[in-house]
Amino acid sequence: MTRRLRALLAVPLVAALLAGGCGIPDSTEVQRVGPGPSTGVSTGEDIAPTRHDRLAGSDPATFVRYYLEAAAGDPNTAMERVKQFLSPSAASSFDPAAEVRVVHLVDTPLVNPGSVDVRLRAQTVGVLNHNGILDPAADGSAQEYTLTVSSTSGQAGLFVTKAPPVLLISDDALDRFYERRKLYFWNHEYTGLVPDERYLPRDLPSEQQPNEIIKWLIAGPSPWLGNAVETLPEGTALDGNVPAPSDEKLQINLSGQAVRPPDDQTKLDRLRRQLMWSLRSGQWRSLELKVGNQASIEYTGTDYFTSNTAYALAASPERFLVYNGQVRRMSGSPNASDPIPLLRPEDNRFVRAAALAGSGKRRFAALVVSSAGREELRVGAGAADERVSLTKISLPKGTTGQPVWAITSAEPSAPAIGLVTVGGRLYSFTSDDPQLTKVDGAGDGITAVAVAPDGRRVALVSRGRLFVAALATGGASVRMLPAEQILTAPLKQVSAVDWSSETWLTVAGERADKARVAIFEMTSDGSFVSERLADIGTESVSYLTAYPVSPVSGTDSSDTIAYVANGDAFDVLSDPVRISVADLAVAVPNPPSGVKPTGPSFLR
Repeated sequence: MTRRLRALLAVPLVAALLAGGCGIPDSTEVQRVGPGPSTGVSTGEDIAPTRHDRLAGSDPATFVRYYLEAAAGDPNTAMERVKQFLSPSAASSFDPAAEVRVVHLVDTPLVNPGSVDVRLRAQTVGVLNHNGILDPAADGSAQEYTLTVSSTSGQAGLFVTKAPPVLLISDDALDRFYERRKLYFWNHEYTGLVPDERYLPRDLPSEQQPNEIIKWLIAGPSPWLGNAVETLPEGTALDGNVPAPSDEKLQINLSGQAVRPPDDQTKLDRLRRQLMWSLRSGQWRSLELKVGNQASIEYTGTDYFTSNTAYALAASPERFLVYNGQVRRMSGSPNASDPIPLLRPEDNRFVRAAALAGSGKRRFAALVVSSAGREELRVGAGAADERVSLTKISLPKGTTGQPVWAITSAEPSAPAIGLVTVGGRLYSFTSDDPQLTKVDGAGDGITAVAVAPDGRRVALVSRGRLFVAALATGGASVRMLPAEQILTAPLKQVSAVDWSSETWLTVAGERADKARVAIFEMTSDGSFVSERLADIGTESVSYLTAYPVSPVSGTDSSDTIAYVANGDAFDVLSDPVRISVADLAVAVPNPPSGVKPTGPSFLR
């Protein structure tokens, strides 16, 4: 596929709980243009962005912009950098909290002629704490800050003589002075690692980065992931600092509490896999790990990749369509001539939507079908070459959305768990049970749900707004933990969403600046947005699907995205490309008039 350069736009993030009604501010705006999505993997090079000092800004507006980047970067020296912009009297009384408030400037700094006051109108993006976690703001409304800027007798340049009592940085500074990194925590079943995005200062020397990341791991996951993942054992601590890698080897010594009992090789292996994923970098190729009094063990190679389910994502996915009530394979994709997994011919009828998934040699199918004037869900699981009888699940009244598989396993005895929206509510189902279960904590008004590759994080559309949340598992059931609302600045309304990588989403909806529909990619914390298709017309996107890229692919941007608008299916290339009956793997002689392929999907 020919790829094009896409503009990167930064947007503010607003958080809320997904309970009952959901809403975000109607006023949203795009901030700036820059590079596209990056891998988020450290190269190990000490390349810090250029920092402007106090004397660089000769006019008050520019000076204030430079002031708003002073606190960005290494938190240990943030106060020192900020006080360099303050007059001596202002510096002596400046005593803010340690956290950094990230703000988005709504307007340019306002300076009235003859006045020493500079007024800023800004939205709070969130609070960046010492563990690299961006805690989203609860309110996206604009707030006014006033800074007094003037010269000081006997000294060159401008000073802030009166500052708000808080460490402020702009979202532009967040983009330039921090690297997005992914920490990993095991899910409760220890079947896979779940990513947790953090912000690492770019001016932190590379040899100090492993120490910081391990301390963050020990401190635990971000609050919104909380009960969805496992923390490190209580008492885990670094035994001395991590030295700079030598001969491409990273050496880590941890306290004995990190593995209990000390001879448990399974727990030790899980720990080193978690560390290797979280510390993945171009600086080292092998890990030497010592826990307590145990002998150190050296780990080489990339066998730890398999602990991340996203690594198993195929470079080119098997593709499917719904055509004339049947699930059909799409031409040009792998195994295009094979039968549809699991489905007997008598079950592959009256289909409106389908979700197919795989884990090892196991396959899972979920179909929404029309039966006797009502819709029902039909599910099944089996070996890749099997044809199985599907289990029928009755659905409550209301519009049924696209089903998705969340948690699957290669073990024949382990049922898979899926999700589906019906009448604005979120329900779970399993591959072998005729019952549909309402997901606790999910609220209502939900029209779309998408599951991250790890199976424990979801993105939701509720009343035109976008949310992310984590799933807590208990046997064959799931509940949703409190959700975070994401402000999608370029979009007034969101209608569809899917995951394009571990930490990036693809979203579709109506633009905020005009009554046109567009598709964007954005980080799952909402802090960065990349334009994918700027204008795809006026018809709302009713369904969107993206096949996530592997975390070792070198990109966060999906190559394979499709959507449905007004009943027509399209592939997302450099422009929308309509999917037609000619794209079916098996030709249809004399296709019926007016019947179009719809419901594009992938084997996940």
